Amino acid sequence: MDTKTFRRLIKDNLKPILNDMGFKGTDHHFIKKTNDHYIYTLVIQANIKGGACIMEMGVGIDCVDLNRNNKITTVYDCEFRKRIKQEITLWDRLRGNTLEKWHDYGENENQALKTISKMSKLFKVQGPEFYGQFDQFPNPLSKITIEELISGSDRIDNLGSPPKLRLALILSKTHQYIGNKKEQISFAEWGLRNIGNASALEEEFRKLIQDV
Repeated sequence: MDTKTFRRLIKDNLKPILNDMGFKGTDHHFIKKTNDHYIYTLVIQANIKGGACIMEMGVGIDCVDLNRNNKITTVYDCEFRKRIKQEITLWDRLRGNTLEKWHDYGENENQALKTISKMSKLFKVQGPEFYGQFDQFPNPLSKITIEELISGSDRIDNLGSPPKLRLALILSKTHQYIGNKKEQISFAEWGLRNIGNASALEEEFRKLIQDV
């Protein structure tokens, strides 16, 4: 089955379920705006070779300037992103296939509908788990410490956070927005000390340090 046909089935069979959960969209990009500065997104991304897709969730922040003019319309505009995982079966492990699994379209409509049903069930579980972490801005971002940023944690992994330097910028700007100058400067100084080859972020960190 080709992607165009599969997306038509997504529109007819998965989109109504997503609409009931507050998401708006067409057949592969969906978005849900909250009243709490967080924007939830979902993309159903087709394999470049065709025949399969993955589902990726994203969360953007509409009140923090991250060089996108705060325009968030898709997962690709979001700083926090996580793919929906399929279960790796025992048969997969025995065959040595423990990499991320794609959702196969199938060869006909019946097979495609079974795939879409499975995708729906996975999203109903993993979607609320992921998006639910971002509930009452600035939580959970304001709770992440410098030590946690440096050492890493399950919480940071579960948030689908970007690399440490980018995360430091997000956290510094979040604290800037809520008026926590000490934390704003602390994260910015750490970022500047660890700038490495990311010279494009250097000016951003310097502005945050000077904004006192």
